[in-house]
Amino acid sequence: MRGPTAGLIVASEEADHGVVLRAELPLAGQTVLEHQARLLAEAGVAPIIVLAEQPAPGLIAAADRLRRDGVPVELARTAPEAAQRIGGEPRVLLVADGLVTEPAAVALMLAAPGRAVLTLPPGADAAAHELIDARARWGGLLITEPLLFRQTAEMLGEWDLSSTLLRQAIQSGAAQLPAERAAPSPILAVVVDPATALELEQALAERVVRRPAGLVDRFVSAPIARLAAPRAMAAMLDPQWFRAGAVAVTAAAIAAMLAGWPGLGLGAILWAGPLDTLGRFLAGISRRNRRDHRRWGRARELLSAAALAALAWQLAAAGGTGTPVALAAATLAALAAGETHRRWIGRPVQPPLWLAEQDNLIWLLLPFAALGWWTAGLAAQAALAFASLVMLQRLTARG
Repeated sequence: MRGPTAGLIVASEEADHGVVLRAELPLAGQTVLEHQARLLAEAGVAPIIVLAEQPAPGLIAAADRLRRDGVPVELARTAPEAAQRIGGEPRVLLVADGLVTEPAAVALMLAAPGRAVLTLPPGADAAAHELIDARARWGGLLITEPLLFRQTAEMLGEWDLSSTLLRQAIQSGAAQLPAERAAPSPILAVVVDPATALELEQALAERVVRRPAGLVDRFVSAPIARLAAPRAMAAMLDPQWFRAGAVAVTAAAIAAMLAGWPGLGLGAILWAGPLDTLGRFLAGISRRNRRDHRRWGRARELLSAAALAALAWQLAAAGGTGTPVALAAATLAALAAGETHRRWIGRPVQPPLWLAEQDNLIWLLLPFAALGWWTAGLAAQAALAFASLVMLQRLTARG
């Protein structure tokens, strides 16, 4: 980034065949406007001004949600008002109405030393993007200094701000940055109706790269999350609710185990993994990876350990032997040693998926529980935890 940059999001065009604005259309569990603003905020752009001549209730509600999440968004009704709110920031990054893109495109623009316009290559399937010349179309992003923006705002009249500023920037010698320079190649599309919003939502979901935490996460939780994600996004549910749900389910499992119902407790805690994965998956699509998501993950880890201790205590009390407690203590000790090793020695680049991750340990207990061999299941967990610790040491020793 070449110094502080303000963001300007245009939100005035109505969606095709509808009565709402493009910026109000749902996308990945939020509105298009929220997607755009979170993308800019993630890149360090501030303040973020939304130019909406007639701020609709949906836009106002979206702006309120963004502010609650710490995204600095302000609404402006006119171009001169937007210019005034931008103030003395050295540069302005304009986002076209309804544009959906990814961090690589924003980073490419912020790295430009001066005025710049993002372009699509000749022959690109981008009819919704404005033609710049016979060779290229506008990619929907441009960066300039506030002086040109203020001059354009003053002479705007009835003209469209984005198109006018684009022409002014090109005529003043703005560099044309081909979108193919961005790595990885970003999505660049304009939402014009609910159908295109749904297509882009699916495209964003396919590009979410999330390394699986273990075998269960990859083959059980992740498929469930991908099946449930479309409904969750259509209902515009906050990913945090699913992370909190995983913690609540784990706490309920502890209560069930302490009450002497280990089977019910295990049945409950098995659902914590898919809920947590769904929350992380939705957060990745919607760019809502807030700090509290880390706290939810840590809370779930601690409660999972408490659930194991509660199960061992209940089995020991019922069987009159301390073996379950000893096995659970051994598992927790190995897990703690592994976490200490990761913190101070380092993490392997591509650890095997069978290592003792919390969902792997939980699901490992299932077949033993089904046969009534609870203590044997605890022994299997302890064996996996110690084998994982040894493997972790070997992997990091290799560098």
